Amino acid sequence: MPHDSNSSRAAATARKGQTIAQKIIARHASRSHVDIGEYVNCVPDHVVTQELYWPTHKSNLDKIGATRLARPDKAIIVIDHTPSAAVGSAHAATHRLLKDLTAKLGVENFFGPNTGLRHLVLVERGFARPGSLIFSDEGNIASIGAVGALNIPTSADILVPLLKDENWVRVPKTVRINLHGKLQSGVSARDVVQSIIRDYGAGEFLQCCVEYGGPGLQHLTLDDRQTILASTFHTMSDTAIMDVDELALRYVEERANGREYSAVRSDPDASFERVIELDISHLTPLVTVPPELTGATDVNSLAGTPVHQATIGSCAGNRLQDLRDAALILKGRTIAKSVTMYISPGSQNVYAQAAREGLLETFALAGATVLSPGCNTCWGYLGVLSDGENSISTHQFNYQGRNGAESARIYLGSPMTVAASAVCGEITDPRQLLTSATVPSCIAEGG
Repeated sequence: MPHDSNSSRAAATARKGQTIAQKIIARHASRSHVDIGEYVNCVPDHVVTQELYWPTHKSNLDKIGATRLARPDKAIIVIDHTPSAAVGSAHAATHRLLKDLTAKLGVENFFGPNTGLRHLVLVERGFARPGSLIFSDEGNIASIGAVGALNIPTSADILVPLLKDENWVRVPKTVRINLHGKLQSGVSARDVVQSIIRDYGAGEFLQCCVEYGGPGLQHLTLDDRQTILASTFHTMSDTAIMDVDELALRYVEERANGREYSAVRSDPDASFERVIELDISHLTPLVTVPPELTGATDVNSLAGTPVHQATIGSCAGNRLQDLRDAALILKGRTIAKSVTMYISPGSQNVYAQAAREGLLETFALAGATVLSPGCNTCWGYLGVLSDGENSISTHQFNYQGRNGAESARIYLGSPMTVAASAVCGEITDPRQLLTSATVPSCIAEGG
């Protein structure tokens, strides 16, 4: 076919700028430009998986006769859902399987029990960096977007990039959310993302990358940003990412260990599916009512709802900022006798720093049980609910049977809201407990 140079130049001129996702995907597809909706093969920087899927993965590897990975140096395998394998548990065998298999396959980046969630492993250990692309097995690993890395979730297809060092990617549309203002006292990043899921969780962001930016970003810690990104997939988006600022770049620089990275920003003329301006200064503490993830409502509309279990953990609520927020409420107080409380730090680093800051002591004196780093309670491995019980947690899901009995009800909230509710034995606005001079109504009334 003859090449029409004039037509090519006209097409290039007509092209609009690219979003962050487009630029990262194009770079890893060895392209200068990719179009929204286009399918391209990308070579990842890393491929990350967790242990629950590996008995099936190993079976599939055996079926096809695969005995080696294309790039074992890119593989990151983490035992993060079952940090402790109890008597009679099949997970002990999985732990041994992975110890043996990773040694056989030459996977040096294998992180065993109690290392923490792979989300935090990627960020804390410098694997996730600005401009990098990572294939993973879950959408919530979009939390790595806080340092400008793009998560591409592939679920069961994760073996493809492990075996071929590439996989196809459909270039997503991008929704831009510009954050404005500053959170009020008692309101946290979890309330931000719960409000977004409530307002846009019915499919408005389907097949999109959600790109966060705006002046309000500067008021959020890196932990806050990861919390927002970790739950954005509940909007049915493909992935999410944030603008990289000096805070994120300083963090990356300390952990990159000589690995290359390059901050990526959307072009001024990039094509966005939608642009949303969100003023976070007007938000109040929210609680999501089961069983729908879009059911966030003001905490005070649920005041007095009894609580039997309170849990702080999961990739949506287990970072140092989350533990600090909970300690603000729990320090000098004890949880109600009717409540069992669990706290799961997200990683060894979070656990160690929480110990240095005295947070673990605060939790222990309050009557909470601090678990080893990992997913633990979110998927029902620990902290199982009985019939008719109510829990309030920082978990990702609240559908019936997620954490035990079908009749149990799971309310979702911020670490401060969870801690306040644990103290009172009922869903409580954390702003009532934020100062030592404040006596919450549940205590004043003898609750």
